[in-house]
Amino acid sequence: MAGPVVKCAVDQAIQLSEEERSRLEAVFSVDYIDLHSTDEARLGHYSSFLIHSKISSAQLASFKQCRYIGVRAHNTDYVSRELARELGITVKGIPQEGASAVAEHTFALLFAVTKQLAAAGHNVQAGKWREGLSPNLELRGKQLGIIGYGTIGQEVAAIGTALGMKPLIASSRGSTSAQQEGHLSLEDVLRQSDLVTLHASTKAGGVPLIGGREFSMMKDGAILINTARGSLVNERDLAEALRSGKLYGAGLDVYEDEPVRDSDLCRLPNVVCTPHVAYFTRETIARMNRSLIDQALDFFKRS
Repeated sequence: MAGPVVKCAVDQAIQLSEEERSRLEAVFSVDYIDLHSTDEARLGHYSSFLIHSKISSAQLASFKQCRYIGVRAHNTDYVSRELARELGITVKGIPQEGASAVAEHTFALLFAVTKQLAAAGHNVQAGKWREGLSPNLELRGKQLGIIGYGTIGQEVAAIGTALGMKPLIASSRGSTSAQQEGHLSLEDVLRQSDLVTLHASTKAGGVPLIGGREFSMMKDGAILINTARGSLVNERDLAEALRSGKLYGAGLDVYEDEPVRDSDLCRLPNVVCTPHVAYFTRETIARMNRSLIDQALDFFKRS
């Protein structure tokens, strides 16, 4: 490609290093924009977008000259794939670059919940000691339910095994081959697990995978960790299970609606919440940015 002829808009939510910017600007005419405050008429002039925030269907329809949208995420839920196809726009996510980071964060939440780290820390900061704290829980010997057994689920299983836990793997929905490999049904995993971690994709139709029915199946005093997708869990039912004591606690990094501004769920004393940062490590961001740029360059080189 000769010269910077392709106009590319980069979502300001994506922070690029000088080296990464130079790679893009050597090929594209690049603008760094706020997708949600930029005039739609201006958006219509770009051939390519690199994004890390949701695009509404109305916005997408204004991308008159767009041929390619690169999403800095493994999934492409940020964009209506169906509408993009109708508009002739290629939408591409990046490979799973943050599996280790998300698996580590899963256990950070597990430790925070089982060791009551937030409450214990607040006590010390307030000049208290063990007032109001109950005995902590150990992870060794516990049944670790893993729902979703892709790259992240496999890393979680490996860490759990190293800690002396027994992983119980939920098979894919409707999968008989997974059960033949020793995996269990979702229901069996929920019934048998002391702690349940979610690493599955969004359920078809947007119906939560875990709601009141599923919470009723879980052991009394079980723990739920979600570092996958907020849409997997019915938050109202989760809050009820936590208030009633059905669950010992929960650790959440993802939510039904993000960003979270005011949440009764997150104010519960037996919940540890983080702001969708499981993947957010220096190493993962560098890998994600590299893949995002590589794929955009490759698309326009081939087209």
